[in-house]
Amino acid sequence: MKRLAVLILLLYSFASHAQTPPDNSIRIGRTEEFNSKTLKEKRRLMIYLPDSYYDTYFYKRHYPVVYLLDGDSHFFSVASIIKQMSEDGGGLLFPEMIVVAILNTDRNRDLTPTRDTTEVRMGRGSGNHSGGGEKFLSFLSDDLIPHIDSLYPTTPYRLLIGHSLGGLMAVHTLIHHPQIFSAYLAIDPSIWYNKALLLRQSREILPAADLRGRSLFIAGANSLQNGLDTTTVMNDTSSLFSRHMQGIFNMRNTLMATAGRTHLAFGWKYYPEYNHNSVPLVAEYDGLRSIFDFYRLDFPHETFEDPGFKADTLLPNHYAEISRRMGYTVSPPEVFVNNIGYDLMQHHQLDRAFFYFNMNIQNYPNSFNVYDSMGDLYLAKGEKTKAIESFTRSLSLRETPETRKKLGQLQKEK
Repeated sequence: MKRLAVLILLLYSFASHAQTPPDNSIRIGRTEEFNSKTLKEKRRLMIYLPDSYYDTYFYKRHYPVVYLLDGDSHFFSVASIIKQMSEDGGGLLFPEMIVVAILNTDRNRDLTPTRDTTEVRMGRGSGNHSGGGEKFLSFLSDDLIPHIDSLYPTTPYRLLIGHSLGGLMAVHTLIHHPQIFSAYLAIDPSIWYNKALLLRQSREILPAADLRGRSLFIAGANSLQNGLDTTTVMNDTSSLFSRHMQGIFNMRNTLMATAGRTHLAFGWKYYPEYNHNSVPLVAEYDGLRSIFDFYRLDFPHETFEDPGFKADTLLPNHYAEISRRMGYTVSPPEVFVNNIGYDLMQHHQLDRAFFYFNMNIQNYPNSFNVYDSMGDLYLAKGEKTKAIESFTRSLSLRETPETRKKLGQLQKEK
């Protein structure tokens, strides 16, 4: 069914069919409470859903999920970055994703993988709650992820984002439990924690690990003190700041040395102009772009309508590579392909229009729209019997006045 007159409109508004939330408010997300059997407590969540989640016209989409630690601090920045990047460029630049931000109850407990009673920042005596990270990961894998999967249309691709101790937990999860998430973004991670135990563990585990299909991006901030630089800091023992940077740089070196053997897709960036507290925003943007560097497609809009265009397989081939990288079938967006087909019809390139409409039928066989669009093409070609078949198929999936009117007119003409 034709929803946009020309393709150019789509280039600037992939969300043109997306509806606002049911109450017509403007918002970036919602809050929920969730009872964890593992932690035996209520956990508050902040959840971002793409605009297309509310779209009732095109076939229902399924989304990768970002699980965000320290959700109270980072939800709005991460959700806004994903919203902007995924809605720009017709949806061909970045995937739409659900964001599940986990608000803290006992941060020192949940975001430390091992117990360290010598670290005063974790509290003294009975006030030291450190070392609950493994139980927290059980909460994620056994409680929260199944809960989110039961409520929302998700895909198997999951991303874990953490800053500071949250970054420590992200790297710990990759090293010890890589199967839980597909990708990890660790922002200025506290590798120094517990005398850099995770670093020592990684050097033992990584040489024999298989991290095929996994991605990690580490962002390091500038914590230099007392005139040190990134070379001299590696030998300084006078402050936590130096040990913090040493841990990150040494973890980077270990991961780079083993990335070829482990097949880990590893990215890294040092931010000399940002400190520990200011780096998250820019690192979230860079890290997400790095992890999904394979997703972007520069579609040849300027030459696409040329009758001699010979690259119509570009779109399906690109999404075949995306599917390989993400581990499940990812199809070109129905709305994008639909409008390509109509644009070609307007330029009287009916055979090429058939290629794209048929692509949508193959990818979205339960969408009423794809058969209605094909019916319009058959009408343009003068193939009325096939148009009737397509409109009938569309109406079997959803009754729409426009399609019913077109079918009725054709039946009268028989």
